[in-house]
Amino acid sequence: MLKTNMEFRKGILFIRIKGDLSRDTVKGIIDSDFKYIVLNIDNMYSIDSYSIKYLNKLCKKFEDTRGKIVICDKFNISKSLLKDIPKINNEYDAFRLFERMI
Repeated sequence: MLKTNMEFRKGILFIRIKGDLSRDTVKGIIDSDFKYIVLNIDNMYSIDSYSIKYLNKLCKKFEDTRGKIVICDKFNISKSLLKDIPKINNEYDAFRLFERMI
């Protein structure tokens, strides 16, 4: 089961994931016109190979066309899995990073 919590602050969309990210749930996660997105996976339990490929491709496409995505991952579980997406330790650091770009 997957739960998401989304919050929009100062031009940045924060998406917090809790649960399992799978082929059936990943496509609805990032379906927006926002320029800056923080994907917080601190409470993600598992991720399947389809979701890994999907998120890596989405990040590349997203950055080529309209903005930037970063992953908030304090446990660093995504380091080897989500190679194409920049990592950051916490949402505050992500906020500071994007604040400089806005």
